[in-house]
Amino acid sequence: MNILTGGKGVLPFIAGSGGTVEGEMVVISSGKVIEIGPAATAATIVGIALETKDEDAVVLVDVIGEGTIISAPYTGSSKTSVADTDFGTLFDLDDGTTVDLDDTTDGVALCVGYDNDVDEIKFVITAADRYL
Repeated sequence: MNILTGGKGVLPFIAGSGGTVEGEMVVISSGKVIEIGPAATAATIVGIALETKDEDAVVLVDVIGEGTIISAPYTGSSKTSVADTDFGTLFDLDDGTTVDLDDTTDGVALCVGYDNDVDEIKFVITAADRYL
C-alpha cells in the first residue's frame, strides 16, 4: 500500500499494541498508531507506516489528507476484479495492506481507479474516516 498523490507529509507517532509494519495502514488508538482492521471506526485512519517498529517506539507515518490517492492490492472471492461501475463505491479494508472487494459494509476506501492487470485499486479515504 502506498500514497500516490496528496499526502500531508511524514509525521512521527508512537507505535501502539503489536507495533507497526512498514507499508500497513494505521489508525489512532489511545493516542498511538496500530494496524487498521476491518471496519475501522470513524475518524481514526492516520496514514501508512513507513517503518516496522515495536510497541512504544517512535514510527514515521505518511499521513493521508483530503484528496490523498492511495494504491493497494485487492482481494475478493465473489468479486475478483474492479470495473468502471465501481467508481465511487466504498470498499472495506481486508487488513492493513489490502482492499476487500467483497465487503462494502462500513467501507472506507472510495474507488477512484484500478488496474486489473496487477490486481490493484486506487482509492481515497472518506473525510469521516480520516483522523487528521
